[in-house]
Amino acid sequence: MPEFQPERAIANGRTAWILKAPGAGDNHQLASLAGLIAEHHRWLGHIDPVTHVLRDRILPGTVSRIPENKRAVFTPPWPELVLIAGGRSVVDALRIRTASGGYSRIVCIGRPWAPLHWFDLVVTTPQYQLPSGPPVFPVSLPLNLPDTSQAEAIAPLEAWHHLPRPWVGVLLGGDSGSYRFDQAAIDDVLTALNRIQQQTDGSLLIVGSPRTPALALDQLERKLSDPHLVHRWRPDEAPAPYPAVLKHADRLAVTADSASMLAEAVYSGKPVSLLPLKPRLRSRLLRSWSDLNLPGRTLKKRLIQAGYWIPARDLNLLHCQAHQHGLIQDQPWGKSDQRYAERLLFLNCEIKQLQKRITQWFEA
Repeated sequence: MPEFQPERAIANGRTAWILKAPGAGDNHQLASLAGLIAEHHRWLGHIDPVTHVLRDRILPGTVSRIPENKRAVFTPPWPELVLIAGGRSVVDALRIRTASGGYSRIVCIGRPWAPLHWFDLVVTTPQYQLPSGPPVFPVSLPLNLPDTSQAEAIAPLEAWHHLPRPWVGVLLGGDSGSYRFDQAAIDDVLTALNRIQQQTDGSLLIVGSPRTPALALDQLERKLSDPHLVHRWRPDEAPAPYPAVLKHADRLAVTADSASMLAEAVYSGKPVSLLPLKPRLRSRLLRSWSDLNLPGRTLKKRLIQAGYWIPARDLNLLHCQAHQHGLIQDQPWGKSDQRYAERLLFLNCEIKQLQKRITQWFEA
């Protein structure tokens, strides 16, 4: 099975500061981006409370001065790149760029919750619905790239050795702002997994996450046909089942609630399908509203660019684009596996275009 192995930034001399984000998925993306574009990078771990972020956004002059509690950290030599995810560290990134006299360039991942012209580049994915045009750089999936340096050390778990192949890795999320993992969703997932097992005559390797309801894992363990194994999430478990499933499963099935988990599955190079979860009422209403051909789309685009309108996240848009590019399928259990090399080549081309976009800044 082909693996996704983009070209890393080696010996380009470039420096980057990474402002840590609150979420593990965002930090994974930041680490991946740093590895793609900078030879040297440094993590800055201070995360301001939301109240301080709001205060700094409202009060005038906050960008022009570095607070006393950060002066020991925000000091020269200034980096060429400042990497952030989301809106939490926007003000700190602007402070660094101002203090550097414009030398440091800001690259934001995802949705910055701010005027787009504040940034040198915004690397975003379809669910955030940001309008095209500078500085927006769209990619098909979040940058949750595999850590190839650790890949060879990841071994299959001993408990799997007696299970017949193919191994179907099942990656479970849980309740989120967009989806519910309730009893109806559990029943749908059970139906889908039983169908997959019948089609493959293989084994299900099921991995829960911190958000996976215990009720879901209990019912899957009890009601699924054998052979299957259920791994419940435990902090600091060793060996960890999640990276082992990504590395050694023959196919993957992922619940629809997590963009990061979907990206990690696709970048593994394995055939991937989505497991259904029920969208929350709010998500369904927002999707219906977005589908309406209402007047004022040009105004809405300008409001988003100016930071006055923040579009709601719609993971369905991410799923639809991934389907269109063949990155995920409804039932990827047949002869289509050979096309995965082409799909990974497509993703690799996106990454190379991103690297080229940033490299051009330093070649001018």
